[in-house]
Amino acid sequence: MKRGTRQGNGTKGTRQARSDRSREQILRAALDLALEHGYQGTTMAAVSTESGLPVGSVYWHFKSKEQLFVALLEHCYEVWMRIHSGPDGLRRKLSRGIAGLSGADPEQYTKEEALLKAAAVWALSRQLGGLGEDSEVRAAYLRMREEMFKVDVQRLTGSIPAEVAERFPDMATKLTVLSLAFTDGFYVHANSDVHLELDFGEYADLAARALEGLVDDFARRAAEER
Repeated sequence: MKRGTRQGNGTKGTRQARSDRSREQILRAALDLALEHGYQGTTMAAVSTESGLPVGSVYWHFKSKEQLFVALLEHCYEVWMRIHSGPDGLRRKLSRGIAGLSGADPEQYTKEEALLKAAAVWALSRQLGGLGEDSEVRAAYLRMREEMFKVDVQRLTGSIPAEVAERFPDMATKLTVLSLAFTDGFYVHANSDVHLELDFGEYADLAARALEGLVDDFARRAAEER
């Protein structure tokens, strides 16, 4: 009886391992397709072909395309959280977000990070060509972006001089907003059909210098008030 129980548990464990591998295959395929074709251009049939799994297997794991993309966003969010832990300086953040995202320095940027940036465009209002207000994918991304914003604020707080953070407690929030504006803007430019040839590494440096100069200015103000 005990031997049979062990065998049963082993079989169950093997089935679960196969299921987990299939799910990972599907998510990897969806990630590659979404980065190339976007949300609208990625179909469950294409995910089946890309993953090498029957379309029935794709639907067994994910009942709909929206469910698949919500899971994909959750996977990318988990990767993002592992990468973006601990204090971070403005220069590294902007270099990763501008030079890495644009392809100028692909070693600095993962596919998962790129997918989250693409999802920012999908989350635009319907009037701007994004997903509708009732989209589960849009809602999931907005929840994640709010949490990512909080993480970024915490990380940048550690890179600001203590006297600046004390005198201007919203400084990290302002820097996070500005850095997001830079990275989102350069993402749109890098993926635009109408685009100038830019040295994204140079612009990442310019953006970093601009925000570092802003911190220096606030540091001077804090010193003058002491």
